[in-house]
Amino acid sequence: MMFLFERMMWSVKTEDPEAREHWKKDAATSEGVASSIATRLDENAKLWGFYESASDVPTDAGSLYEFGENYIDVRAAFQEEKRGLIAFAFLALSIGLNSYMFYGFVWTVIGVLVSDFNTEKSVGLDGWFFGVSIISLWFVMNYLLWKHTWKWIRVELFTQRHLIARFNRKTRQVYVNRPDYAGGLVTLPWGAVVPVINPEDPDFIGASGFLILGFLSDHSGAGYDELLMLGRPMHGNQELVGFWEFIRRYMEEGPQAVPKPKRLLTLRPTPIEPIRATLRFMSGFWRNGGKITALITGTLLSPLIVLHALCHWISLLLCWAPRWPKEIQEAGQPGKPIPKLTTAEDFGPIIGANLRANTLKERSETPMPERKGWRPAAGHQERSEV
Repeated sequence: MMFLFERMMWSVKTEDPEAREHWKKDAATSEGVASSIATRLDENAKLWGFYESASDVPTDAGSLYEFGENYIDVRAAFQEEKRGLIAFAFLALSIGLNSYMFYGFVWTVIGVLVSDFNTEKSVGLDGWFFGVSIISLWFVMNYLLWKHTWKWIRVELFTQRHLIARFNRKTRQVYVNRPDYAGGLVTLPWGAVVPVINPEDPDFIGASGFLILGFLSDHSGAGYDELLMLGRPMHGNQELVGFWEFIRRYMEEGPQAVPKPKRLLTLRPTPIEPIRATLRFMSGFWRNGGKITALITGTLLSPLIVLHALCHWISLLLCWAPRWPKEIQEAGQPGKPIPKLTTAEDFGPIIGANLRANTLKERSETPMPERKGWRPAAGHQERSEV
């Protein structure tokens, strides 16, 4: 599914407010950042801050691409394990339709037209018109197939390979690298982060979940809300909270305050990662003592697992590694400017107005609890150099 969720979220946030209201009357409401966070909170709930320790066991949760002195790069794609499903559907549809059309009609027509030059019997003008029409229809079919499936194809194929969130402890900023159709590149203030966690939740609640970080407009000053879903599917709430604590300690205390990751994720399209991703759904059985169940399930589903892993790898091969602009690559280095924080207007006047209007609407419908004691990091925005 790759960037499907991010694309849909961005479409909802940037849609014209009047059209969105009409759509809401006829379909289920898509939640924004505020309402997504509010589903886990009530009016008495605590909004955790970057200055509050949440766990004694920080963990990288196997979700880092880069770990350095100035920054860490974290996986920020929802349901990346399931990438390959849309690629499989598109390839199956494309190959199926083209095979049927080409070998059933086009190849036959080409054979007849070619033979027209080698025999005395001519197919005539009508035959040539029919042949050209069939071949033209084949091209039109492929054009329409590409045109109407492109917006779904690009969430897994012919796009950047991964979504990444970079946490820079020197600039105290968070950079999110997404494709333009899913929100593009944004810069957020670390001091505005709101982690959706509850260390007192039972461990099973966090199983297969993700760390959700919200950057609400009230605190970020962006004029709209941002939502990040970080990390691989968690083994439980303890790991989820520990992952947040890892990020928090790194940003607040430095790399020496957290355990060094044993293994970093790769940005290269290796075949090992698709295998790990497709087998991850059985990890719960395996960890909880159901090894026999996991082995039987894996054996029975092995053809589908192999097919999914293959399409996952094809998706990786047909995408490219995400690229950071020079300004963000140099952010935090001595003498280099601090990147400007993103605001709604950076996306243009129309999208910016829609972002602000939709955010105000969501906030009126889903008021957030007061964040007591939070400390804005505005002082970092005023410096021009590190």
